[in-house]
Amino acid sequence: MNSTKLLVINYAMDEENQVFSHQIELVNQLAIHFDSVTVLTGQKGICRVPNNVQVINFEWLAGKKVSSLLRFLGKFLQTIRNDRFTVLFSHMTSTHSFFISPVTKLLRLKHYLWYAHASNGLHLRVTRLLTNGIITSTPGSCPLAGEKIYPIGQSIDKNKFEKRQLLNYPIKNFVHIGRLDPSKNIDLIIKSVELYRKTYPELTLEIVGSPSSDLHKNYAQDLKAKFSLTPYNVWLKFTPYVQRENLPKLLRSKDGFIHSFQGSLDKTLVEATFSGLPTITINTEYLNFFGSWSASNNSDDLTLDSETLALLKLSKSDINLEVERRYELAVAKHELDGWVDRLVKILKS
Repeated sequence: MNSTKLLVINYAMDEENQVFSHQIELVNQLAIHFDSVTVLTGQKGICRVPNNVQVINFEWLAGKKVSSLLRFLGKFLQTIRNDRFTVLFSHMTSTHSFFISPVTKLLRLKHYLWYAHASNGLHLRVTRLLTNGIITSTPGSCPLAGEKIYPIGQSIDKNKFEKRQLLNYPIKNFVHIGRLDPSKNIDLIIKSVELYRKTYPELTLEIVGSPSSDLHKNYAQDLKAKFSLTPYNVWLKFTPYVQRENLPKLLRSKDGFIHSFQGSLDKTLVEATFSGLPTITINTEYLNFFGSWSASNNSDDLTLDSETLALLKLSKSDINLEVERRYELAVAKHELDGWVDRLVKILKS
Protein backbone atom coordinates (compact mmCIF):
# COMPACT_ATOMS: atom_id res chain seq x y z
CA MET A 1 0.00 0.00 0.00
CA ASN A 2 1.33 3.46 -0.91
CA SER A 3 2.34 5.75 1.94
CA THR A 4 0.01 8.69 2.59
CA LYS A 5 1.86 11.95 3.12
CA LEU A 6 0.08 15.15 4.08
CA LEU A 7 1.52 18.64 3.68
CA VAL A 8 -0.11 21.28 5.91
CA ILE A 9 0.40 25.03 5.60
CA ASN A 10 -0.70 27.17 8.55
CA TYR A 11 0.06 30.38 10.40
CA ALA A 12 1.32 29.08 13.73
CA MET A 13 2.33 25.99 15.62
CA ASP A 14 2.41 27.65 19.01
CA GLU A 15 0.34 26.77 22.06
CA GLU A 16 0.63 30.37 23.30
CA ASN A 17 -0.75 31.99 20.13
CA GLN A 18 -4.08 33.75 20.88
CA VAL A 19 -5.62 33.11 17.46
CA PHE A 20 -4.01 29.96 16.07
CA SER A 21 -3.16 27.72 19.04
CA HIS A 22 -5.87 25.26 17.93
CA GLN A 23 -3.90 24.53 14.74
CA ILE A 24 -1.62 22.20 16.73
CA GLU A 25 -4.62 20.17 17.85
CA LEU A 26 -5.77 19.83 14.25
CA VAL A 27 -2.35 18.69 13.01
CA ASN A 28 -2.16 16.08 15.76
CA GLN A 29 -5.58 14.74 14.84
CA LEU A 30 -4.69 14.55 11.14
CA ALA A 31 -1.46 12.73 12.01
CA ILE A 32 -3.58 9.77 13.14
CA HIS A 33 -4.94 9.36 9.61
CA PHE A 34 -1.73 9.85 7.57
CA ASP A 35 1.58 8.02 7.60
CA SER A 36 3.46 11.31 7.81
CA VAL A 37 2.60 15.00 8.12
CA THR A 38 4.86 17.90 7.20
CA VAL A 39 3.83 21.33 8.45
CA LEU A 40 5.00 24.59 6.88
CA THR A 41 4.18 27.22 9.49
CA GLY A 42 4.69 30.95 9.85
CA GLN A 43 5.45 30.81 13.56
CA LYS A 44 6.87 27.97 15.62
CA GLY A 45 6.73 28.09 19.42
CA ILE A 46 5.72 25.51 21.98
CA CYS A 47 4.18 22.67 19.98
CA ARG A 48 3.93 19.06 21.06
CA VAL A 49 3.43 16.79 18.07
CA PRO A 50 3.71 13.02 17.44
CA ASN A 51 6.76 11.39 15.86
CA ASN A 52 5.28 11.31 12.36
CA VAL A 53 4.95 15.12 12.24
CA GLN A 54 7.73 17.43 11.02
CA VAL A 55 7.37 21.18 11.56
CA ILE A 56 9.23 23.65 9.30
CA ASN A 57 9.14 27.35 10.17
CA PHE A 58 9.15 29.82 7.27
CA GLU A 59 9.07 32.78 9.71
CA TRP A 60 6.22 35.00 8.60
CA LEU A 61 6.99 38.47 9.99
CA ALA A 62 4.25 41.06 10.54
CA GLY A 63 4.81 44.16 8.45
CA LYS A 64 7.23 42.37 6.10
CA LYS A 65 4.82 40.65 3.76
CA VAL A 66 6.98 40.59 0.61
CA SER A 67 10.10 39.13 2.24
CA SER A 68 7.97 36.72 4.28
CA LEU A 69 6.15 35.56 1.16
CA LEU A 70 9.41 35.02 -0.73
CA ARG A 71 10.80 33.05 2.20
CA PHE A 72 7.64 30.92 2.30
CA LEU A 73 7.79 30.23 -1.44
CA GLY A 74 11.41 29.13 -1.11
CA LYS A 75 10.59 26.75 1.76
CA PHE A 76 7.55 25.42 -0.08
CA LEU A 77 9.46 24.66 -3.30
CA GLN A 78 12.26 23.01 -1.33
CA THR A 79 9.77 20.87 0.60
CA ILE A 80 7.83 19.57 -2.40
CA ARG A 81 11.12 18.92 -4.23
CA ASN A 82 12.38 16.75 -1.39
CA ASP A 83 9.22 14.67 -0.92
CA ARG A 84 6.17 13.45 -2.79
CA PHE A 85 2.95 14.35 -0.98
CA THR A 86 -0.49 12.82 -1.29
CA VAL A 87 -2.37 16.05 -0.61
CA LEU A 88 -1.83 19.62 0.60
CA PHE A 89 -4.10 21.27 3.16
CA SER A 90 -3.83 25.05 3.59
CA HIS A 91 -5.38 25.92 6.94
CA MET A 92 -6.52 29.57 7.08
CA THR A 93 -3.75 30.62 4.66
CA SER A 94 -5.59 32.00 1.65
CA THR A 95 -2.73 34.27 0.54
CA HIS A 96 -0.27 31.39 0.55
CA SER A 97 -2.71 29.17 -1.35
CA PHE A 98 -3.19 31.81 -4.01
CA PHE A 99 0.52 32.07 -4.79
CA ILE A 100 1.25 28.34 -4.81
CA SER A 101 -1.95 27.19 -6.54
CA PRO A 102 -0.44 27.44 -10.06
CA VAL A 103 2.41 25.19 -8.90
CA THR A 104 0.14 22.60 -7.29
CA LYS A 105 -2.10 22.67 -10.35
CA LEU A 106 0.87 22.12 -12.66
CA LEU A 107 2.22 19.27 -10.51
CA ARG A 108 -1.27 17.76 -10.04
CA LEU A 109 -0.82 17.89 -6.28
CA LYS A 110 -4.22 17.77 -4.59
CA HIS A 111 -4.69 21.09 -2.79
CA TYR A 112 -7.52 22.15 -0.45
CA LEU A 113 -7.92 25.44 1.43
CA TRP A 114 -9.76 25.98 4.72
CA TYR A 115 -11.45 29.38 4.48
CA ALA A 116 -14.06 30.85 6.85
CA HIS A 117 -14.30 34.60 6.25
CA ALA A 118 -16.77 36.99 4.67
CA SER A 119 -14.35 38.73 2.28
CA ASN A 120 -14.51 37.64 -1.35
CA GLY A 121 -11.46 38.85 -3.23
CA LEU A 122 -9.78 37.88 -6.47
CA HIS A 123 -7.35 35.69 -4.51
CA LEU A 124 -10.15 33.44 -3.32
CA ARG A 125 -11.81 33.07 -6.72
CA VAL A 126 -8.50 32.19 -8.37
CA THR A 127 -7.74 29.71 -5.60
CA ARG A 128 -11.04 27.92 -6.14
CA LEU A 129 -10.31 27.70 -9.85
CA LEU A 130 -6.81 26.25 -9.45
CA THR A 131 -7.26 23.98 -6.40
CA ASN A 132 -9.41 20.95 -5.63
CA GLY A 133 -11.71 22.86 -3.33
CA ILE A 134 -12.38 25.20 -0.43
CA ILE A 135 -13.42 23.72 2.91
CA THR A 136 -15.38 25.88 5.34
CA SER A 137 -17.43 25.65 8.53
CA THR A 138 -20.94 26.57 7.32
CA PRO A 139 -22.40 27.56 3.92
CA GLY A 140 -22.58 31.21 4.98
CA SER A 141 -19.03 31.26 6.37
CA CYS A 142 -17.59 31.31 2.85
CA PRO A 143 -18.64 33.97 0.31
CA LEU A 144 -18.45 31.42 -2.51
CA ALA A 145 -20.99 28.66 -3.05
CA GLY A 146 -21.59 25.75 -5.35
CA GLU A 147 -18.96 23.54 -6.91
CA LYS A 148 -15.85 22.70 -4.88
CA ILE A 149 -17.13 24.31 -1.65
CA TYR A 150 -17.32 21.89 1.29
CA PRO A 151 -18.98 23.01 4.59
CA ILE A 152 -18.01 20.57 7.37
CA GLY A 153 -18.72 22.44 10.64
CA GLN A 154 -16.33 23.58 13.38
CA SER A 155 -13.83 21.41 15.29
CA ILE A 156 -14.49 21.46 19.06
CA ASP A 157 -13.17 18.79 21.42
CA LYS A 158 -16.09 17.96 23.72
CA ASN A 159 -13.69 16.28 26.16
CA LYS A 160 -11.94 19.62 26.70
CA PHE A 161 -14.94 21.93 26.43
CA GLU A 162 -16.98 19.77 28.77
CA LYS A 163 -20.61 20.66 29.35
CA ARG A 164 -21.43 21.94 32.83
CA GLN A 165 -23.98 19.86 34.71
CA LEU A 166 -25.96 22.66 36.33
CA LEU A 167 -27.18 25.98 34.99
CA ASN A 168 -26.39 29.04 37.10
CA TYR A 169 -29.69 30.86 37.56
CA PRO A 170 -30.56 33.67 37.56
CA ILE A 171 -27.92 34.60 35.00
CA LYS A 172 -25.61 37.26 36.40
CA ASN A 173 -22.05 36.85 35.16
CA PHE A 174 -21.48 37.20 31.41
CA VAL A 175 -18.20 36.65 29.58
CA HIS A 176 -16.93 37.46 26.12
CA ILE A 177 -13.78 35.76 24.77
CA GLY A 178 -12.08 36.94 21.60
CA ARG A 179 -9.62 39.31 20.04
CA LEU A 180 -9.82 42.93 21.20
CA ASP A 181 -10.36 44.14 17.64
CA PRO A 182 -12.94 46.56 16.17
CA SER A 183 -14.72 43.75 14.28
CA LYS A 184 -15.73 42.15 17.58
CA ASN A 185 -17.96 45.15 18.47
CA ILE A 186 -16.93 45.09 22.13
CA ASP A 187 -18.53 48.45 22.85
CA LEU A 188 -21.89 47.10 21.66
CA ILE A 189 -21.59 44.19 24.11
CA ILE A 190 -20.78 46.50 27.01
CA LYS A 191 -23.65 48.85 26.21
CA SER A 192 -26.14 45.97 26.02
CA VAL A 193 -25.19 44.67 29.48
CA GLU A 194 -25.20 48.24 30.81
CA LEU A 195 -28.72 48.78 29.49
CA TYR A 196 -30.18 45.83 31.40
CA ARG A 197 -28.29 46.48 34.60
CA LYS A 198 -31.03 49.01 35.28
CA THR A 199 -33.48 46.12 35.63
CA TYR A 200 -30.97 43.43 36.63
CA PRO A 201 -28.39 45.30 38.75
CA GLU A 202 -26.38 42.17 39.59
CA LEU A 203 -25.24 41.68 35.99
CA THR A 204 -21.46 41.64 35.42
CA LEU A 205 -19.32 41.28 32.30
CA GLU A 206 -15.74 40.09 31.76
CA ILE A 207 -14.05 40.85 28.43
CA VAL A 208 -11.24 38.35 27.82
CA GLY A 209 -8.74 38.93 25.03
CA SER A 210 -5.95 41.05 23.60
CA PRO A 211 -5.55 42.89 20.27
CA SER A 212 -4.54 40.54 17.46
CA SER A 213 -1.86 42.90 16.11
CA ASP A 214 -0.18 46.24 16.64
CA LEU A 215 -2.74 47.75 14.25
CA HIS A 216 -5.46 47.29 16.87
CA LYS A 217 -3.54 48.32 19.99
CA ASN A 218 -4.93 51.87 19.90
CA TYR A 219 -8.49 50.52 19.65
CA ALA A 220 -7.92 48.30 22.69
CA GLN A 221 -6.33 51.13 24.68
CA ASP A 222 -9.15 53.54 23.83
CA LEU A 223 -11.75 50.94 24.75
CA LYS A 224 -10.20 50.28 28.15
CA ALA A 225 -9.74 53.99 28.82
CA LYS A 226 -13.41 54.61 28.05
CA PHE A 227 -14.87 51.74 30.07
CA SER A 228 -12.45 51.18 32.94
CA LEU A 229 -13.58 54.15 35.03
CA THR A 230 -16.43 54.39 37.52
CA PRO A 231 -19.20 53.29 37.25
CA TYR A 232 -18.05 50.68 34.72
CA ASN A 233 -15.27 49.26 36.87
CA VAL A 234 -17.90 48.13 39.42
CA TRP A 235 -19.30 45.48 37.07
CA LEU A 236 -16.99 45.40 34.02
CA LYS A 237 -13.58 43.70 33.89
CA PHE A 238 -10.96 43.47 31.14
CA THR A 239 -8.69 40.41 31.19
CA PRO A 240 -5.80 39.80 28.75
CA TYR A 241 -5.66 36.78 26.47
CA VAL A 242 -6.05 33.47 28.29
CA GLN A 243 -4.22 30.41 26.93
CA ARG A 244 -6.50 27.96 25.15
CA GLU A 245 -5.98 25.18 27.68
CA ASN A 246 -7.51 27.44 30.37
CA LEU A 247 -10.59 28.48 28.37
CA PRO A 248 -12.85 25.54 29.37
CA LYS A 249 -12.42 26.28 33.09
CA LEU A 250 -13.06 29.98 32.49
CA LEU A 251 -16.25 29.29 30.52
CA ARG A 252 -17.62 26.95 33.19
CA SER A 253 -17.10 29.64 35.84
CA LYS A 254 -19.56 31.99 34.09
CA ASP A 255 -23.34 32.10 33.69
CA GLY A 256 -23.60 33.19 30.05
CA PHE A 257 -21.62 34.08 26.92
CA ILE A 258 -22.24 37.26 24.92
CA HIS A 259 -20.87 38.02 21.47
CA SER A 260 -21.37 40.55 18.67
CA PHE A 261 -19.15 39.59 15.72
CA GLN A 262 -20.80 39.38 12.32
CA GLY A 263 -19.34 37.20 9.59
CA SER A 264 -18.33 33.56 9.63
CA LEU A 265 -19.28 31.22 12.47
CA ASP A 266 -16.98 32.26 15.33
CA LYS A 267 -15.28 29.31 17.02
CA THR A 268 -15.76 30.81 20.50
CA LEU A 269 -19.54 30.69 20.05
CA VAL A 270 -19.48 26.95 19.51
CA GLU A 271 -17.04 26.43 22.40
CA ALA A 272 -19.41 28.29 24.72
CA THR A 273 -22.30 26.17 23.47
CA PHE A 274 -20.32 22.99 24.13
CA SER A 275 -19.64 24.28 27.65
CA GLY A 276 -23.37 24.55 28.33
CA LEU A 277 -23.44 28.35 28.54
CA PRO A 278 -26.53 30.25 27.38
CA THR A 279 -25.04 32.07 24.38
CA ILE A 280 -26.19 35.48 23.12
CA THR A 281 -25.12 36.68 19.68
CA ILE A 282 -26.22 38.44 16.51
CA ASN A 283 -23.94 36.26 14.39
CA THR A 284 -26.11 35.19 11.47
CA GLU A 285 -24.37 31.85 10.96
CA TYR A 286 -24.89 30.88 14.59
CA LEU A 287 -28.52 32.02 14.57
CA ASN A 288 -29.26 30.15 11.34
CA PHE A 289 -28.01 26.91 12.85
CA PHE A 290 -28.81 27.13 16.57
CA GLY A 291 -31.69 29.61 16.65
CA SER A 292 -32.37 32.66 18.83
CA TRP A 293 -33.63 33.33 22.36
CA SER A 294 -36.43 35.55 21.14
CA ALA A 295 -37.70 32.80 18.80
CA SER A 296 -37.83 35.21 15.89
CA ASN A 297 -37.97 33.67 12.43
CA ASN A 298 -36.14 36.61 10.91
CA SER A 299 -32.57 37.14 12.11
CA ASP A 300 -32.58 40.60 10.49
CA ASP A 301 -35.01 41.77 13.21
CA LEU A 302 -32.75 40.67 16.06
CA THR A 303 -30.48 42.96 18.02
CA LEU A 304 -28.04 42.21 20.79
CA ASP A 305 -30.36 44.07 23.18
CA SER A 306 -33.42 42.04 22.18
CA GLU A 307 -31.55 38.75 22.50
CA THR A 308 -30.14 39.72 25.91
CA LEU A 309 -33.56 40.71 27.23
CA ALA A 310 -35.20 37.57 25.85
CA LEU A 311 -32.69 35.36 27.68
CA LEU A 312 -32.92 37.26 30.96
CA LYS A 313 -36.73 36.95 30.97
CA LEU A 314 -36.81 33.18 30.42
CA SER A 315 -37.42 30.68 33.22
CA LYS A 316 -34.70 28.31 34.38
CA SER A 317 -36.44 25.29 32.84
CA ASP A 318 -36.85 27.00 29.45
CA ILE A 319 -33.17 28.00 29.40
CA ASN A 320 -32.12 24.48 30.37
CA LEU A 321 -34.13 22.97 27.54
CA GLU A 322 -32.65 25.36 24.98
CA VAL A 323 -29.07 24.90 26.24
CA GLU A 324 -29.46 21.13 25.97
CA ARG A 325 -30.95 21.37 22.48
CA ARG A 326 -28.09 23.56 21.27
CA TYR A 327 -25.53 21.27 22.90
CA GLU A 328 -26.89 18.22 21.06
CA LEU A 329 -26.78 20.12 17.77
CA ALA A 330 -23.21 21.23 18.45
CA VAL A 331 -22.05 17.67 19.16
CA ALA A 332 -23.74 16.36 16.02
CA LYS A 333 -22.25 18.92 13.64
CA HIS A 334 -19.23 20.55 15.28
CA GLU A 335 -17.47 17.93 17.41
CA LEU A 336 -13.77 17.40 16.66
CA ASP A 337 -13.84 13.67 15.84
CA GLY A 338 -16.65 14.02 13.32
CA TRP A 339 -15.06 17.13 11.84
CA VAL A 340 -11.72 15.36 11.32
CA ASP A 341 -13.48 12.37 9.75
CA ARG A 342 -15.28 14.65 7.29
CA LEU A 343 -12.06 16.54 6.52
CA VAL A 344 -9.98 13.38 5.99
CA LYS A 345 -12.65 11.93 3.70
CA ILE A 346 -12.32 15.01 1.49
CA LEU A 347 -8.51 15.08 1.60
CA LYS A 348 -8.28 11.40 0.66
CA SER A 349 -11.07 11.45 -1.91
